[in-house]
Amino acid sequence: MHIKIHEIGGYAVRNYLLETPDGIIAIDTGYAGQFPAFRAKFERLWPLSELRHIFLTHHHDDHSGFLGELMASTDAKVILHPLAVEYLKTGQSHEKPGAGYSSFTASLFSLVKKDFSFPPVSLPPERAIIVETEDDQPFEELGLPFRILHLPGHTDDSIGLFLPQTGELFCGDAAMNAVISKARHTIWIEDVAEFHRSWDKMLSLDPGKIYPSHGNPFPPKDLSRYRHYLDCKTLIPGIKRRN
Repeated sequence: MHIKIHEIGGYAVRNYLLETPDGIIAIDTGYAGQFPAFRAKFERLWPLSELRHIFLTHHHDDHSGFLGELMASTDAKVILHPLAVEYLKTGQSHEKPGAGYSSFTASLFSLVKKDFSFPPVSLPPERAIIVETEDDQPFEELGLPFRILHLPGHTDDSIGLFLPQTGELFCGDAAMNAVISKARHTIWIEDVAEFHRSWDKMLSLDPGKIYPSHGNPFPPKDLSRYRHYLDCKTLIPGIKRRN
């Protein structure tokens, strides 16, 4: 089955769209206020009614900022981790004790951005497809060649999407390739050990290309190259939190 990948966001926050025989899948949304631009770009390709699913890699404000608007404008269902359901209701990026920035350079982000709120979203049960464990594979049930992965570490509700036929892996913020990030580490980490295990899981899949939510796609050899930096990673508290 041929799946075509479109990207209508930008380097800072990617908006990947997967064109499938069952309609369009959007991976995440973006910051609040970005919906008009998203809609205009989407409708250059298809009517917005073609959006069937919104795959939410995690609840943070840069990923769910216009989720409510997108849901109100479509009949799309949201595929997400069970913890994300509760976090979305709060309208705040959740922060676990002990979380922090992955480097001093990353911690400078806390001087630039201090508000990590977003419009709260309460998902109607009929619009939510909850992925409790990796045994739950709603795309496979639809006959689509996507496998959902739990990838905690950046957040405890982080999930990713893998295309076994092509080796393409959409990792959310389980890795990053932005200027402010170092060694493909996301700038904000909640749990270093979990983050490490998620990198090992991604490597075990032998992916062909990794698509992060921030920055350019990169080869999996980068994870192998920088993995050892996680062995002694110390997180740096910031004024607020992450990207």
